[in-house]
Order: sequence, then C-alpha cells, then structure tokens
Amino acid sequence: MLASTAEPFDSGEYTYEIKWDGYRCLAFLDSRTKLQSRNLKDISFVFPELANLNCSSKKHGSILDGEIIALRNGKPNFSDLQKRGQLRNETQIRHTSKLIPVVYVVFDLLYLNYQSVMNQTLEKRRVLLAENFKSSDRLIFTEYIEGQGIAFFKSISEIGLEGVIAKKKGSIYLPGKRGRTWLKFKRKKSGSFIICGLMYNHTSRGKLRSILLGAYLDQKLAFFGMVGTGFSHIELEIILNELEKIKTNLCPFTKSSAPPPKDVIWTKPLVVCEIEYLELTDDGILRHPSFKRIRPDLRPEDCVFDEAGN
Repeated sequence: MLASTAEPFDSGEYTYEIKWDGYRCLAFLDSRTKLQSRNLKDISFVFPELANLNCSSKKHGSILDGEIIALRNGKPNFSDLQKRGQLRNETQIRHTSKLIPVVYVVFDLLYLNYQSVMNQTLEKRRVLLAENFKSSDRLIFTEYIEGQGIAFFKSISEIGLEGVIAKKKGSIYLPGKRGRTWLKFKRKKSGSFIICGLMYNHTSRGKLRSILLGAYLDQKLAFFGMVGTGFSHIELEIILNELEKIKTNLCPFTKSSAPPPKDVIWTKPLVVCEIEYLELTDDGILRHPSFKRIRPDLRPEDCVFDEAGN
C-alpha cells in the first residue's frame, strides 16, 4: 500500500506515525523468513541478521509490512543502509552486517495463520500484530499518536527524521494502491544552487533529462548532484533557451568531489535555481532533489553551501 503526499494537518480521523527512512519490505514468516523488496526481489541474503524474524511470530503463515533501517546515532541513516543494500558478496555481507546492523520496523499485518487480514480495519490489524508478535533486537513495532499531526511533524523534523505517515482510522489495506487513507508529510530542505550543465534524454532527442547543480564550498565550486523533477513545460523551455546561450567546453567545478556523470553538456556557472531536497548524502550529493524555480534575484557567488541552513 502506498501513501499520497499531503501537507501536515490535525484530524481526529487519522493516526500519525514516523515515516521511516529505509527500504520498504514485506517479511514472509513461516518456517523461515523471506524478505521481499518493493520491486518483488528476494533480498533475504542481503540482510542475514534478519533471518530469524519468523521466531517473533506465534503463528506460521504471516506477512508483515515494514521498513528495513540502519541506525546511526539512534536515527535512521539511508547512506549506511545503501552500503549494505549494494553488497552481493556473502563474505562482505556478513562482515558489513557487524559494522552496520539493520533493524526491521513493522507497521502493518497482511496475513496471519495463512489468512488475509487486509480487509480488517487498521485498528484490528494493529491489535493482531500486538497479540501475535513479540519485539526483539531485530524487530520493533512503530508507534503512533492521534490528532496532533502538525505538532508531531514539527517535532520529528526538528530531530532530523524523514517525515510522518497519517493513516485513516477504520481503513483497510489496499496493496499497490495510492489513495487518501495513507498520507505522507515529508521533511524538506531548500537551497540555492548554480546550474553548471545539462543532460539530454538519450531516447528523446532534445528532451532535458536533468541539470547539474553546483554551489561554493570552501570558496570552490563543488558538484552537488543532478535534478530531473519538478519542472513545468514552460520552465523547461525557458531553462533550455537560457542554457543554450552559455554552453562551454570547460567543466566549471573547481573542488574535488563526487565525479559528475559522462555525456554532460557544460554551461557557464551563471544561472541560479532553488532546489528542494531531503538531505546531503555522505558523498556530498543532494538526496531526492526537486526543482522549484529559477532565482534571477540571486548571484552565483551567493550560492555558498551551508548544511545547517542552505
């Protein structure tokens, strides 16, 4: 089941819980544990420390919905999780699992004792979870509050968590559906970045795929990743027209950082835009960036990255 995006709100018709920053995953618990990703791949071997989740169930034939997370300083850290998720060598997996252990956070129940409970209400599914499963070092249950969605979102944003999921009371579980019974409030940062290049879509000639972003760090222009979402058709036309005039053969970045991709058309670092993003990765790249608007009121030299307030 999927969540639609919404602005934070208060309502007695909804409960509110943390939006965990990890890998969404179904856990099939029988005589063993099978973990299945959102794209239907078996990822059990990638996370061997979760192999005994089935021991947390009082009954066989259960399917849980949850999130695999890696904790750093008590908070989910997606960069650490990615380091785990990219491994395929068994020796490396077992070694890294000791350095970056993961936890499965369960927030819903789909099957119990080989019977679907998806048509049961949200409240009933939560009761069945509490009655039939026990928490452990590797399995924890998400908690929720009622009514105070705005204050809850503000508090989790202040401590740097990803967001909030609002779930409508009395709702059933609809696999693969994105409706209004599950809503997500996502924490976002906003910053000003310089457009330093562009990439066209290989399959659609002349169609913009993404723009490259830069900002000054230690008085040098550094690469902060690419953005390919958030543009309107009119904005795309304006951006392409402007960038065509300032193409260059020279890479504008002067600070050593994560390497830009190949097949880039460089532009002079003259155009400033506003970008919304979730956070900065360990590699210094914007995570989940989205284009907001061109900022003709700002000069390129104004784009100095400050992680605390950019």
